[in-house]
Amino acid sequence: MNMAVRSLRRRKTRTILTVSGIVIGVAMILVLLSISAGASTQTNGLLRNALGAQITVVNGTIPTFPGGGGSGVTFTGGFPSGGNGGGGFATFFGTGSTLNESVVSTIDGISGVYATSPQLSTSGYVNGDAVLLYGIDPSTFASVTNGLDITSGTMFTSSSTNGMVLSNTLASNLGVSVGSSVTVGANSTGGSSYTVTGIYMAATTFGPETRSAYITLSDAQAISGETSGVTEIYVKANSPSIVSSVASLIDSEITGVRAETAATVGVATSLSGTLGTLFIVIGIVALIAGAFGVINTMMMSISERTREVGTLRAIGAQKREIMKIFMNEAFVIGVMGAVAGVVIGIVVSVALPSLTGSSVAGAAGRFAGAGPLSSLSTSITASNVLLSLGLGIIVGTIAGVYPAWRASRMDPVEALRHV
Repeated sequence: MNMAVRSLRRRKTRTILTVSGIVIGVAMILVLLSISAGASTQTNGLLRNALGAQITVVNGTIPTFPGGGGSGVTFTGGFPSGGNGGGGFATFFGTGSTLNESVVSTIDGISGVYATSPQLSTSGYVNGDAVLLYGIDPSTFASVTNGLDITSGTMFTSSSTNGMVLSNTLASNLGVSVGSSVTVGANSTGGSSYTVTGIYMAATTFGPETRSAYITLSDAQAISGETSGVTEIYVKANSPSIVSSVASLIDSEITGVRAETAATVGVATSLSGTLGTLFIVIGIVALIAGAFGVINTMMMSISERTREVGTLRAIGAQKREIMKIFMNEAFVIGVMGAVAGVVIGIVVSVALPSLTGSSVAGAAGRFAGAGPLSSLSTSITASNVLLSLGLGIIVGTIAGVYPAWRASRMDPVEALRHV
C-alpha cells in the first residue's frame, strides 16, 4: 500500500486525471440520485393533490333495509319515502351502522396515512323537499377529497353558523341562490334556518347526488341524531404506491371497518412506478459511463508504465506482487475519487434548486400554473451518499482489475525493450 501511495505521489498529474474520472462519475450519480429522490417526493405530492380520497373507510356490517310488511318503500315525487312517513334516502338504500368519530384519530395514527376527513351521509329535508345531506369537516374535506366544484359563492367554514352549499339542480328546483335562507331538518315540517353560502356542480346529472347538500358534520349529527357518528372516513396515503398496504393496515388494526380503495389508485401507482424506473435507469447509465471512463484512464496509466513493470519483473517481482501494487493504486484512487465526488455532488445538489429555480418556474408558470413544479427539488439522504461513496470505491477498484492483470502478465524481456 505504501508503494502504491508513493507511486501516485510521484505522478501527480496522471493521478489527478485518473481520480477526476471517478470524481465526475460519483458526483453525477449522487446528483441524479438526489434529483430522483426530490422528484419522487414532488411526484407523490402532485399525485396526492391531483387525486381525491384514495381510501374510503366504512362500517363493515351489512346494511339493513327496513320497510317490510305494511311499511314498505314507496316513492313520493320521484324520491323514496318510508311507508310510515319518514326514512327518505336511508329507507330506500338501507343503512349500516355508523362509525364512531374517534376512529378518525385512530386512522391518523396508522403508518402511511397522510390525511383523513370524516363525513356523515344522512337523509333530510330542505324547504320540505327530501334531500341527501352530507355532514363534513370543512377544514379537512377539500385537502382530502379535492373539494366540490363550486360554481357560485364559497364553501362554508368550520366557524360558519348554519351555512350550507347546495347542488345546482337542487338550488334550481328550490328556486334559491347564494345568500338565500332555507329550512333544514329531519322531517318535512320542521327544522332550522340555514344560509346558502355556495352552489356546486353535481358529479352526475341524475340520481340522488343531484339533490344533495353539504352542511357541517356537527349539524348533520344533530339532525340525524347520530351523536359522534360518521358514515365514511376519507383517507389519503403518503404515496399512491402504498395505498393498498395502508388499506390493509386499516382493515387489520381497526375492528369492524372496511377500507375500500379508489379505482384511480392503480393508474397513479403505475405512473409513480414508471417515473421511479426512469430515474433508476438514468442513474445506471451514469454509473456505466463513469465506470468506462475510469477503466479507460487506468488502462492508459498501465500503458505508460510498461517500463516500470518490466524493471520490477526483471529484478524478481512476482506476478501477484505486480497485480497487488496496481490493485492498491486502483483502490486508493477509488477512495480519493469517491470522497471528492461525494463532496462535489452534495454541493451541486444543494445549489441546484436555487440555480435552476427561475428558469423552471418560468416554464412551469407557462404550462402548469407554477404550483409544485415551480422549482427543481433535490433530496440528499444518507443512503444515497453511502451508495455513491461505495459505488465509487467499488468501480475504481474493479476498474483496476483488468489493467493490473495485464501488467502482471507482461513478458519481462518485452517490457524491458521500452526502457
